[in-house]
Amino acid sequence: MSTVPPADGPEQPPLSDEQWAAFLRDAVEGSGAGAPKEPSARARTRLRRVRTAMRRGFRRPARLSVRAGLQAVVPWLAVAAVVVYGAWEQGLLSWGGGDESGPARAVALPGGGVSDGDHCGARGYHHFPLPPDASAPAPRSASAQHGPQLVLGSYGYVKPSRRTPGRLTVGLLFAPGSDGPLKLSRTLGGEGAAVEIEGPDGLVGGAHGLPVTWATPAKPGDAGTARIDLADGGGAELSLPPQALCPGYDATSVAEHLPPPADSSRTITGQPSYTLTVSVRDPGVGALRTSLGLPSAGGPAANVLSANNLVPDVP
Repeated sequence: MSTVPPADGPEQPPLSDEQWAAFLRDAVEGSGAGAPKEPSARARTRLRRVRTAMRRGFRRPARLSVRAGLQAVVPWLAVAAVVVYGAWEQGLLSWGGGDESGPARAVALPGGGVSDGDHCGARGYHHFPLPPDASAPAPRSASAQHGPQLVLGSYGYVKPSRRTPGRLTVGLLFAPGSDGPLKLSRTLGGEGAAVEIEGPDGLVGGAHGLPVTWATPAKPGDAGTARIDLADGGGAELSLPPQALCPGYDATSVAEHLPPPADSSRTITGQPSYTLTVSVRDPGVGALRTSLGLPSAGGPAANVLSANNLVPDVP
C-alpha cells in the first residue's frame, strides 16, 4: 500500500489507497473535483489554540485585593487632601466661624479675659475706676507729667489668614516718668488689662482681664516683674478678639472708626468716631507715684494707668 507523506502536524492522518486512486481518476477524467484539501499550517495553529482553550476552560479575571485597592486609591486621597487644605487656607472653603461678635452678656474670651457684653450700650463705662478727665483729650499746653505714664503706641485690625478670625490689637508703651524705674508685674497686678471702645451709641465692645505680651522676655531674677527704666521705657501688646464686641459690630468696621479723620493733606480734622481706652492697675504704679511725691487719687484709682486714642486739643 502506497502512501503520501502526511502534512505537518500530528493531527491529520495520511491518505488511504482508495482516496489516492479516486484523486488520480478524477484528475484524468477532468471531472472538476479537486484533491482532498488539508488545512493550512496557519489554520492548524489556530485550531490547536481553540482546542487548548476549550480543554482548559475559561477563567475569571483575578479579583483585586483590598491591599492593592488601597495602594491605588491612597495617592489620590492624599492629593485631594492637599487641594482641600490649600483652598481652606486661602478662604475658598468655609465651615462657619469667622469674625462673629459676642453676645450681650459677659463671656470668657479665647486666649484669656472676659468680655464686657453685659455693658453694651453703656456710656462712660470703665472696668477700672478712672478720673473724670481720663476719657477727655489731653490739653496740648499741659506740662510734661513726671509720674508713670501709659501711651497707646498703635492700634488696628489684624487677620493673619482668611481662615483665622481677625482681631483688634493695641500696642502699649509704659514710661516711668522723670525719676526712678517703674516696676510692674508681668500679669499687671494679676488683673490684666482692660479695654473699652465707645461710640456715639455707647459701648460697642470691651473686655477686662486681658493678658499682654511683653516686648522683652523675662530675665532670671525678675521674679515675675517687668522693670521699665528711664532709658527705653517698656512695651507690650494685647489683642481683643471679635467675641469682645457687642452684637451687630465687627472688628473691621470698629477698627475703621478708631483713627481720627484727616483731609487730603493728612491734617487731622477732628476726634475719632470711637473712643478707645486702655487701663491697667498694678501696685507698682502707686509705689512710684508715692516715691516721687506725686498727689494720689487714693483708693483703687491710686494704682491705675490709662490711655486713649483721642487727639490733644483738636479744634
